[in-house]
Amino acid sequence: MPAASRTPGPLVGTTSMRRLFVSEVRTYPGRVAGAALACAITAAGVGACALLFIGAGLPDFPENSVAADTALDARNLLSLLLSMLLMCAVVVIGSTVSLWTGQRLAQFAVLRALGVTAGGLRRTVAVDVASLALLAAAVGAAVGMVPLAHLGKDLLVERQLFPESAPLPPADQTWWTAVAVCLTTAGVGLLAAMASVLAAGRVSPGALLRDAELSVASSRSRARLVTGIVMALTLCVPLLVVMAFMDLPATLRGAMAPGLALMVIPTLAVLAPWIVPALVVPACWAFRILDRRVGRIAAAGLRATPARTTAMAVPVLLAVGVAVSLLGAGATIGRAVERQTGEGLRADGVVTAEPGNRLPVTARPFLDGAATPLVASEVTAPATSFDDQPAATSAWGVDGPALAKVVDLDMREGRLADLRDGTFAAGAMQADGHHWHVGQKARLTLADGSRRTLTLVAVYERDLAFPEFVIPRSTALDHTPSPYADQILLTGKIRSWPKEPGQKVASRAGYLADLTPRNPADDLASRLIVAVVAGYGLLSAANTCSLAQRDRRAQRAHLRAMGLGRFQMLRCVLYEAVGATVVGVALAAVTAVTCLVPLSLALKTGAMPGFDVPWTVGVLVAAAFAVALPSAMTAHPLSGVQEQFARRTA
Repeated sequence: MPAASRTPGPLVGTTSMRRLFVSEVRTYPGRVAGAALACAITAAGVGACALLFIGAGLPDFPENSVAADTALDARNLLSLLLSMLLMCAVVVIGSTVSLWTGQRLAQFAVLRALGVTAGGLRRTVAVDVASLALLAAAVGAAVGMVPLAHLGKDLLVERQLFPESAPLPPADQTWWTAVAVCLTTAGVGLLAAMASVLAAGRVSPGALLRDAELSVASSRSRARLVTGIVMALTLCVPLLVVMAFMDLPATLRGAMAPGLALMVIPTLAVLAPWIVPALVVPACWAFRILDRRVGRIAAAGLRATPARTTAMAVPVLLAVGVAVSLLGAGATIGRAVERQTGEGLRADGVVTAEPGNRLPVTARPFLDGAATPLVASEVTAPATSFDDQPAATSAWGVDGPALAKVVDLDMREGRLADLRDGTFAAGAMQADGHHWHVGQKARLTLADGSRRTLTLVAVYERDLAFPEFVIPRSTALDHTPSPYADQILLTGKIRSWPKEPGQKVASRAGYLADLTPRNPADDLASRLIVAVVAGYGLLSAANTCSLAQRDRRAQRAHLRAMGLGRFQMLRCVLYEAVGATVVGVALAAVTAVTCLVPLSLALKTGAMPGFDVPWTVGVLVAAAFAVALPSAMTAHPLSGVQEQFARRTA
C-alpha cells in the first residue's frame, strides 16, 4: 500500500500537465492575456529594431561621409533602444507572470496534494511560461515586426536619423531575425519568471484551506532579496559613486545618468515587495481621511495584497522612471548650457548664418563697434582611459585678447591673453580627462589631419556651452579646409553692422532668448526612446491592472451584498488604482533623485535638476489613465448585486 500511494496518478503525468495548461488558457484567457501581450509587443518591437539595426549596416558608405555618420548614429540609437526594450521586457513580463502564477496557487496546491513534487511543479510552470512566451512572440513577430520596421524607418529618415538609401534586410535575414527574436523573447520571459517558478515550488497542500482569492501572496523570497541587494551594490552604487565623485567630463556624466537609471529601475522592481508596503501606508491614510468608509476598504485592499499592488505599480515605475530620468538628464544639461552661455557671453550682438549659408572668416569693419569672427575648426585630443578612440570636437580659432573682450570663459588656470601660435586653451573637461596643467605640451590632431604639439596656456570652466578647445586664429586658418566663421561677436552699436544676405543679427538678449541648448536630433532620439518604452510599459500596466481585477469577483460581490453602492464601488476601484499609481510614481521619484540630483550638483546647477515638463506631465497623466480605466472596465463597479454574483461564478 505505501508503494501504491507513492505512485503518481493519472493527473501527474506529463500529458495531463500539458492538458492543464491548455485548459487554463481556454478557461481563463484573461489571466494569460497580460503576459502574452507583453511578449508579443516585445517581439514586435525588438524585431523591428533589429531589422533597422541590420539595415543601417548593409550599405557600404564612404568613410567619414554624412551617410556613414548617420548610419553610425542610427545604430547607436537602435542599440540603446534594443537594450531598453529587453530591460522593459524583464520588468513587465516578470510582474505579469508573477501575478498570473499567484492566481494559480490554488491549482498548484491541488497538484501537490496529488503527489506532484516541488521540482516537478517548477518544471511545469517553467514549461508553461516558455510555451506561452514563444507562441506569443511568434504571433507578435509575424504580425508587427516588419510593419513597425517600415514605420520606424520612415520616421527616422524624416528626422534625418537614418540613411535614406539603407534598405531593410532581405527575406532570408528577416526570417532568421524573427526566429532569433522569438527565442530571445522566450528566454527573457523565462528569466523574468524565475521568481514565480521558485514560488510555485514552495506552495503546500495546506494552501487549499485558504481562500483562493487571497492566495495572491507577497512575492517576497530570500533569493529575490539577495538578488536585489547584489544588484544595488554591484550595479547602482558603483555607477553612482563614479558619476558623483570622480573627475569626469560633464558630457560623460550626462551619458551615465540614463545608464544609472537602467540599473536603478530593475533593482527597484526586484526589491519592490519590500518597498511597496511602506509606500502604501501614506496613500492608505489619505484614503481613510478623504473617504471614511470606502477609503478604509480600498486601503485594506492595497495593504492586504502587496503582490497585486506591486504588479500594478512596476509598469508605472518603468514608464515614468525612464521618462523622467532620460529626458531629465537632457534638460539638466540644457539648463547648464543656458546658464554658462548667459554668464559667459559679453558681446552686445551675435551674427549667425542662415541655414545653407556660412559666415566669412574676415569681418567687415563697421562704425561705432568691433567684430570678432570665431573660426570654426576641429581638434582631436589624445586617447584616454575613458575614450580610447576619441572623436573630433569643435574648436574656435581666435586671438586670445580679442576673445576675452566678448566671451568670459571663466579661467581656472592661466590667461587667455597668452594664446598665440604654438599654444592652445582647453576646457576643464578635456584638461581633467587628460590630467593637463598649464605649461604642459600635448599632441593634438587638427582639422586637416595634421598633428601638432601645442602648449597649454589656459584652462577654462565654461566648456559645456562653448567649444572645448580654443586655438590661435592663424593656426585654425592654416589647418582648416575651407574655413568659415561659426559666429561673429559684435561690440558697440550693433545696428551699424552691414548685414548681408544669409546672415542673422541678434542682440545679446535676443540671442539668449532663442538659444537652443540641446541638439534637436538628440532631443528627438531621447523622446522617441521614451515614447516607445513608456507606451510599452503603460500598455503592460493596463493589461496587468485588468488581470489583477479578474480574480476579485467574489470580493466585489460580497461588498455589493453588504450594502456598498455602485458609485461607492467605483470609488473603491479608483482609489486602489490611484494608490498603485502613486506607489509607482514614488518609485520613479527615487530613480530620478538617484540619477539626476548628482548630475545637477556635478554641473553646478543646484540640487534641483531640470525636467522636461510637458513630456513628464503627459506620461504621468497617461499612467493614471492606463491604471484606472482598465481597472474600472474590468471590475464593472456599476453592476447590480445579481450581476456581480453571476460574474463570480462565471
